[in-house]
Amino acid sequence: MVLEEAISSIEASGTIDELRLSLHRVVQNYGFSGFAFIDAGRPELDLPYHTGTYPPAWERAYIQNDFVHCDPALTRVRRTNTPFHWGELKLPERQGRKRPPELKMMEAARDHGFRQGFVVPFHYRDRLGAVHSSSTVFFWEDEPHDFDKLFVCHRHELHLLMIYWVQRAMDIVNRDQRNAPTILKPADAAETIKLTGREKEVIAWAARGKTVADTAQILGISPETVEGFIKQALRKLEASNKTHGVAKSIALGIIDL
Repeated sequence: MVLEEAISSIEASGTIDELRLSLHRVVQNYGFSGFAFIDAGRPELDLPYHTGTYPPAWERAYIQNDFVHCDPALTRVRRTNTPFHWGELKLPERQGRKRPPELKMMEAARDHGFRQGFVVPFHYRDRLGAVHSSSTVFFWEDEPHDFDKLFVCHRHELHLLMIYWVQRAMDIVNRDQRNAPTILKPADAAETIKLTGREKEVIAWAARGKTVADTAQILGISPETVEGFIKQALRKLEASNKTHGVAKSIALGIIDL
């Protein structure tokens, strides 16, 4: 299937189910076994919106082991617009017998037959200006060498296809909003989060690993004032703690690292 035919099949899809099957056929023509699309903009959720053509056993393992909270690909997706593959992920080193959760997740993926994954981040604004983030991974089960050649030759095509796919999904959802997945719905104006300049600054410095004392010294204000700005930001973000607030700010495009 040439690129023009793939785009035409995506644009001809009339429902989300048709769109999902259309993308499945397209990625299979590239050699992938299937795909997974997931809402990457809600890190606080235990079960964000997801769809795809992955095996049910992988879905069960992913959910039961809470991999959504340690998936290293999702962490990278929230910080980049550029497609990448699993081999580019920086994983923590194993310390003794204890395996970091990121390693457990990647080992589980290999146990389910996935030898590589091509990941496409996507960040977009709806008509009211709210930012949404998603991650799409195409699963590869064949020889890694063949994947390497495909990545070099076709990564731009696959990125372009996902731009068309997400846009078509949004078009379908805008037409049938009652049954729309939350990630693709236009947000209400009340859901748009607005932080002040100082609130953005303290969250941005926290994202860079700075303590309250560090941030106070950098900004030339008292630690108590920094704490106040952090509390205000977390309240607006509806975040349970500073880590949650940082992740949500990055995912929503409020701060840029």
